[in-house]
Amino acid sequence: MDKNIGKRLDGRYEITELIGVGGMADVYKATDILEGKVVAVKILKPEFSDNEEFIRRFRNESKAIAVLSHPNIVKIFDVGFTDKLQFIVMEYIDGITLKEFIEQQGVLKWKDSIHFIIQILRALQHAHDRGIVHRDIKPQNIMLFPDGTIKVMDFGIARFAREELKTISDKAIGSVHYISPEQASGNVTDERSDIYSVGIMMYEMLTGIKPFDADNPVTVVLMHMQKGARPPRQINDTIPEGLEEIVIRAMQADPSKRYQSASEMIKDIEEFKRNPAIIFAYEYASKEQTQNFSPAVKESASRAFENTLDRNSVSADSDRDITSRKKNEEKQGSKVRTKTRDELKRLEYDDDDDEDGDVSKSSYFVAILTAIAAGIVILVVAFVVIQLIDITKGSGEAELLEMTDLIGLSYQDVKVAYADKFELRNAGEEYNDMWPAGAIIRQSIEAGDNYKKGVAIQEVTVSKGKRQVIIDNVYGQEAEAATAILMANGNFIVRQVFQSDENVEEGMVIKTDPPRNEKVDSGSLIYMYVSNGSAQPPIYVPNVVGQTEEQARILLEKLAVTVLPVDSKDAAGTVVEQSVPPLAPDGTPNIIRVNDPITIKVSTGNSPETTVSISFIVPSGINKSASATFRTYINGNLKLSTDIDNIRYTETVSVPVSGTGTQRVIVEGVNNDTRKLISIGEYEVNFDTGTVTEVEFKTRNFLTLFEAEEQTTTTTAFTYPDPWANDDTIIDGDEFWNNIIGE
Repeated sequence: MDKNIGKRLDGRYEITELIGVGGMADVYKATDILEGKVVAVKILKPEFSDNEEFIRRFRNESKAIAVLSHPNIVKIFDVGFTDKLQFIVMEYIDGITLKEFIEQQGVLKWKDSIHFIIQILRALQHAHDRGIVHRDIKPQNIMLFPDGTIKVMDFGIARFAREELKTISDKAIGSVHYISPEQASGNVTDERSDIYSVGIMMYEMLTGIKPFDADNPVTVVLMHMQKGARPPRQINDTIPEGLEEIVIRAMQADPSKRYQSASEMIKDIEEFKRNPAIIFAYEYASKEQTQNFSPAVKESASRAFENTLDRNSVSADSDRDITSRKKNEEKQGSKVRTKTRDELKRLEYDDDDDEDGDVSKSSYFVAILTAIAAGIVILVVAFVVIQLIDITKGSGEAELLEMTDLIGLSYQDVKVAYADKFELRNAGEEYNDMWPAGAIIRQSIEAGDNYKKGVAIQEVTVSKGKRQVIIDNVYGQEAEAATAILMANGNFIVRQVFQSDENVEEGMVIKTDPPRNEKVDSGSLIYMYVSNGSAQPPIYVPNVVGQTEEQARILLEKLAVTVLPVDSKDAAGTVVEQSVPPLAPDGTPNIIRVNDPITIKVSTGNSPETTVSISFIVPSGINKSASATFRTYINGNLKLSTDIDNIRYTETVSVPVSGTGTQRVIVEGVNNDTRKLISIGEYEVNFDTGTVTEVEFKTRNFLTLFEAEEQTTTTTAFTYPDPWANDDTIIDGDEFWNNIIGE
């Protein structure tokens, strides 16, 4: 059994099952017991968790990625580190991957393809605007909801791996079928690499096959670098010519000939949607995509990529093995050495040059390298001298401290609290959707780094809060284009509401709520009212909540209905929620079109469990111990066990318990120093209202009161009258003892 299943991370995320396995991490389904919701938890594999530098940078990178907030990106809720586990808590998606959908459908309709691709491009544009490049776009990283909504996963993981795994040396990362040529060859990658991968996916959707495929992954990589793909219309002649042009431009081997941004590609797709007969007539440098690589280049590129695959695999060599292999290669000489990127370029250049040109250019190249090497030596010497001078001045005598994580803390509070440790400087302010105004969002000395007390200067960037944005005037524009404008300019979440309007052409925007030109927070929810014309009679959305599923289907017969079963205290088969309400936010009836999608949630009849906290004062039998364990029981069954360290410094304790309806809950404590059992009390918990009521008679610790012999924690909990109760009740002695010993 997986050792992570059953664990509770940070005392909050209880792992229930494994739902995905990747090269660097495994993904689990878990329950957030504080919020009472299902989440997904990605846990780094142990082989990536031993390096402290890796862990520190992983944490900082994850915080940066967590600022992404977009309806087409899987949301990251939390990042944590416990018990040598590094994990990311994400939104749980109850859907399938785009890869699974493509395998089911074979070839997608071109309308479906561009519906998916536009959502992916919007997500990428949001990330690219914030300096984050995905670098591993593939159908396996795209989640698909039943209503056709797309969510992109794994932002930043591929980027982080590329920067930190020094044994990879900036070579290929990602799936070989979707990798860009510059990524495969180890060159610098930017947002255009993601555009290339999107083009490959679009090709696969429209044709049902991958543009480059072979049994050997190295062969696939070389095909990306050397060979042009077969035009999509030769495989599927139903693809419109304009759409084929878009795919081919996105897949250009030369990044400068591709779309330069996701928004540029969206613009062309929107043009195509308005006029599917459009011909863009793009001009490319050559119809011939094949590049002439020398055998030496092919061999070197192949060897470089094979090294990358080996180092990226789960069974990668340890650092000791890699060091040993490098020493052996040095002993054997240059014959086993992989050529550098500059050597590859020089070999490719030499194939087309004459002999004299080779000698002169080679000599010139050696002279440049010599000059660069001399400059590096001078810089190193200067650095060493500066460090020695610094030491002689006595700066080395300052106390070394470890920098605290300041992200999210108030700038003014940090300035006061750490005045004696380092000088805090405000390096500037930026709008930020995640942190409130006045909070620190970046720090020059990163958390975990050492600094000299009283000497170090910590420069921080401070949040200005959410950016205020004026809502664009999209009235009268096509709905999809208007949505793209609102999302791009204000990072808005756009919800379309269809209304009948004979004065506005079908598919065009009538108005927005809030209205145009109003100033609101970036990322706000915008309702966009879209005309469905007057040609077809309007469909007013009925209220089906409280109806049976059968009744609801009859009322919604003209719509595309999706049914989702959910746990609810309502009777089985009852509709408890509908995705499109009967009324719009302004109180007017919601109007939709024939065959528009609507989702209804139908009760299974099983009440969902909720979590309630029971609070109590730490009893005397426990309050002096180093640690204690508290257990909750319902109907004699153990529901939860909570460990608390340093209990001697705690006055009150809150323990969570999950259940349904109204239940009697018994709470016990264990002194982990003496292993003695303490009966805390019995409570009546209403899980529907979240209320906790202590019952009339409290439980007492028999072992403590009567100083019995030390017992193990297997003692059964029981309830009996309180002989010290401050009331006038006369307690019969025999009855009291019978209650205690159960006779």
